[in-house]
Amino acid sequence: MSRSYKLGSEFPREGFVQKSIEAFFVQRGFTLEPRKFAGIDLLCAHPTTGERWHVEAKGVTSQTGLDFRTCIGQLVIRMSDQSVRHAIAIPNDPSFSALIGQVSPWVVERLGLHWLIVDQGGAVKVVEPPHLQHAERSDTRNR
Repeated sequence: MSRSYKLGSEFPREGFVQKSIEAFFVQRGFTLEPRKFAGIDLLCAHPTTGERWHVEAKGVTSQTGLDFRTCIGQLVIRMSDQSVRHAIAIPNDPSFSALIGQVSPWVVERLGLHWLIVDQGGAVKVVEPPHLQHAERSDTRNR
């Protein structure tokens, strides 16, 4: 899914984040879906499990805080299916760490919001909402 980015595709720019999350999902067997709406950064589905993701990506800009808040709004407005996992993909950068910290944990939980943190090498760390982290720990203890 080739697009051009005004600020380029180097870390910590959006183009880098976008390419990294696309590679992350493709490597895990997901199929990238055509974007239903202009502006959606990533829609994908796993053909075997049926797991689906809607991801908005952001990178560092001169207006990182404004762009981050816009990203949350874009994602929330397009949330139409509770079975889809919703995420915001961002670079591992102190400015974004501070912004994530400003989002109330109960909001993250209610929205089922995942954070996809992309490091300088392109690796993606998935941070699940608190209720899913708890369920995962409970499942592990019961095995």
